[in-house]
Amino acid sequence: MNNNKYQDFRDDYEAELTDAYLRSGDHCGSAATASLQSWLSPKPSPWCLTLISNTLLLSSCASASNPATGTPSATPKTVFTVVPTSTPYVPPPTPIPPPLEAVPQDCPPGQAPRPIFPDVGPGYGSFPVWAFGLDTTVRIPTSYFTYTQYGWTWKVIWRVSTRYTQPVQLHGGNLRTGTPLWFQIEVQDPSTAPVLDPRPEEQQIAQSGYPNPPEAVDWGSYLYIPAAGCYYIEATWPGGYLRIIFAAGRR
Repeated sequence: MNNNKYQDFRDDYEAELTDAYLRSGDHCGSAATASLQSWLSPKPSPWCLTLISNTLLLSSCASASNPATGTPSATPKTVFTVVPTSTPYVPPPTPIPPPLEAVPQDCPPGQAPRPIFPDVGPGYGSFPVWAFGLDTTVRIPTSYFTYTQYGWTWKVIWRVSTRYTQPVQLHGGNLRTGTPLWFQIEVQDPSTAPVLDPRPEEQQIAQSGYPNPPEAVDWGSYLYIPAAGCYYIEATWPGGYLRIIFAAGRR
């Protein structure tokens, strides 16, 4: 298409557009037509620019004064995300234990264990509570994996007389830092303050009808030692207590 033919086409289209604009009250539609006209004319004339601006102005006024009666557009919705409260984090067992230092040589002296019962080794305590498996020095072997998130494991047996009917409270810690020690009694969860309660076992013994009922109830346990240091363990009950002091470190 040469320039003369293109100019004739544009003039004819502008004339038709002007007539359509004057005859029609739908100036919103004329805005779309004006946009098409501007696309067809690479160099729009001032008359065309004036027509487009007037059309857009009338269109905005009509939209403000006459609300649309067609299908309303969707209203944006606020979406709320509910984040559930997480449970307290419990760290998993440490796969690689930290270095364990040697047994410290400056801990307060503790009492040595002594023979008490013929069926177990030397221990600590007197009626109604005893402990076995500890000594003034606890040397932890590191040749095999005995470390957990609570520390290195050390086996301790607790014994309570069946003639005693009150619970016994256990606790312990580092003599210098106060860091508490963790205990695990039988299959119970680890705790820094476990309780030895002989009453359920005593009831079972009384109901069993044993001809020679045992004189004491035993609990196997793990004591967790987090690092080399000076430690204490206490068992307390109404009217008495047992305190054990020991040094712990690498074998």
